[in-house]
Amino acid sequence: MRFTDVRHVPAPAEDVWKALHDREVLRMAIPGCERLTPVSAGQYAATLAARVGRLSDTYRGTFAIMDTTPGSELVVSVSSKGRCGSLDLDLRVRLDEGRSRGTTALAYDADARVGGLVARLGRAPLTVAGGHITGCFFRDLERALRTLSSHRRLEMVTA
Repeated sequence: MRFTDVRHVPAPAEDVWKALHDREVLRMAIPGCERLTPVSAGQYAATLAARVGRLSDTYRGTFAIMDTTPGSELVVSVSSKGRCGSLDLDLRVRLDEGRSRGTTALAYDADARVGGLVARLGRAPLTVAGGHITGCFFRDLERALRTLSSHRRLEMVTA
């Protein structure tokens, strides 16, 4: 399945870039992420809980972030397996200036592959689930960025 879109995030590109490389931000923003343990630079062992229709499962595998153009382009790779099947994801992300000052446009192109019992659900439910997961990720990324921004302002006031 292929997912492509451009999302606008109310934060400067530098902050968004840092957030996309911050393990705690990623753990909070990735829907169903139960664990994200560093293995090496940009590589993690991940545990994700997911539910699609009547099927729910826990997927364990790898999560990797590779910078292709530092500060503006990156690639995320996920490979995982659960009782009900497998999930592999290749995601390309490009950060550009947003429509207004202090915002960032995140263009993404994702190629998701599912296998096993979960693949039998069919394209329509999986497409809906993929859209929902994407929406939740961006919602939670924005929350994390707002939290980081308010912590920075608090640090500046108390310094």
